[in-house]
Amino acid sequence: MDGRELSVVALKVRTESSTAERKTTGFILLPEITTIILLFLEARDVCSLSSCSKVLHGICDSDYVWRELYRRRWPQQFISSMELLEALESCRDDVIHGTQSSGCTSFPSLHSQGWKAQYITSHMEMASKISDLLAFSYTWRMRNYLAVSQFLYVVNCLTSMKLTFEDVCSVLFSTKQSVIANLIGLQYSIIILGLENKDVKEAVVSRGLAEREVCLNWLTRRKNLDPLHVEQRCYLTTSIGKIAMDKEVLEFLKWGITTDFYDLLIGTLPDQGMKQTT
Repeated sequence: MDGRELSVVALKVRTESSTAERKTTGFILLPEITTIILLFLEARDVCSLSSCSKVLHGICDSDYVWRELYRRRWPQQFISSMELLEALESCRDDVIHGTQSSGCTSFPSLHSQGWKAQYITSHMEMASKISDLLAFSYTWRMRNYLAVSQFLYVVNCLTSMKLTFEDVCSVLFSTKQSVIANLIGLQYSIIILGLENKDVKEAVVSRGLAEREVCLNWLTRRKNLDPLHVEQRCYLTTSIGKIAMDKEVLEFLKWGITTDFYDLLIGTLPDQGMKQTT
């Protein structure tokens, strides 16, 4: 038996061994490799995978995975949390060695339930703040339209909250939210976060938002033969997916009021008999 035949036999043995292992365990990737893969996924995908098998459940629920997911989504909060944890650890060491300072008598644990619980708590708090802001802004709506000044106010509020793109994807890029909420997330991601249009478009498409329609309604000043300006009401019905790739529409939403265009309204339903323009 020559070297080539020996290689073929060895390959068959490894293949049969891997097949047998797969049949007995139902899982062939090493936990270390699986953990690395999980860190490239979103939290919702990790939760979905955890229900596939007992092995995956154990890996997906590990404190290390959720610690990294938390760090990626809220880097500033993560740093603050780690600093507090280090302070608590130092305090605990002082007590153990009998050198504790006054006020260091208890040991509150910031993550007593683990990083997954902390992630869920932070997510719920962020989602609640965004939902309250959206509910407040929708009280301004008239006949299914929101003025651009109010639209931009919400975007600026989100900026002060320092939302990450994962926050936007988790809360605003959802079919449970209104189309205007989707559009606010779109505007925030591209204009404020400076993300590439194609990356935002992929997120919109993957969440089934691309075909949701938005109606823009504005007044424009048109010059005719006499010196007076004639006002004309214009309409444009488009989709979230198209706006994601249209820089002109995004700039239009960003500025809202210019010399020639004003009274911009953003709607979820088009008016009857409206005139379609480009």
